[in-house]
Amino acid sequence: MRLSGSHVLLTGATGTIGSRLAAELALRGARLTLVARRPGPLEALAARLGGAAVPTDLTDTRGLPDLVAAAEAHHGPVDVLLHNAAVETVGTLSEVRDGEVADAVALNLGAPLELTRLVLPSMLARRQGCVVGVSSLAALATFPGLSVYGATKAGLSAALAGLRIELRGTGVRTTTVEIGPVASEMMERIGSQPLAAAAFARARSLRVLPVLDADAVALAVVDAVEGDRPRLTLPRRAAPLASLTEAPRAVVRVALTGLRPATRDAVRA
Repeated sequence: MRLSGSHVLLTGATGTIGSRLAAELALRGARLTLVARRPGPLEALAARLGGAAVPTDLTDTRGLPDLVAAAEAHHGPVDVLLHNAAVETVGTLSEVRDGEVADAVALNLGAPLELTRLVLPSMLARRQGCVVGVSSLAALATFPGLSVYGATKAGLSAALAGLRIELRGTGVRTTTVEIGPVASEMMERIGSQPLAAAAFARARSLRVLPVLDADAVALAVVDAVEGDRPRLTLPRRAAPLASLTEAPRAVVRVALTGLRPATRDAVRA
């Protein structure tokens, strides 16, 4: 999908990966609607990149229709919806504080589903568009101390897999991004949990899970969107693991959609 001139709605725009995604999308000529909770950093980023800032608490689904309306008022219909906002819930399930499970589910899974539901009718009517979800390798194999985070990311990956089937033949597509650890404040927080830290140390010693550079991740994600790739796994050495998880989904996809392509009426139904 050509990003130059396309309207991209990016959530989590001020985070480590989000700010790099925003910069790379701007370089490709995209018209940006940037979303994050804190107005100050978001407005500064939008001013620097020439995008529109729409501060939003994504955990409050009542405000999501207003977010979509504001984005469309700035740049017209959304061409690419890029779900990047997420919160890591660090700790064993018995250690998680009151409200943290609900917050993680609301931001990491509920908000992407609801925002996608809101923008899909316009995409389907125009027979073009892309929904991108930044998920995690934790969706495939969750480390101890990250059970809540892994559950939400597994839900996001599964939702996109189902959506991809629903959208077959409509001109609208999906890209699922499953990434490993990225050098960031998030990883520093995860490293404070003993079980998670020990698991990551073990993975690093086996050279199976290197820490990724945020700029390189952003570049790969934007390339995947422009290249119409349905799936991106980083680091690439983790692709065999991802393929094991994808295999049942691929079998189901062939079984359920091999007879005839989906239509817009089928999607609406």
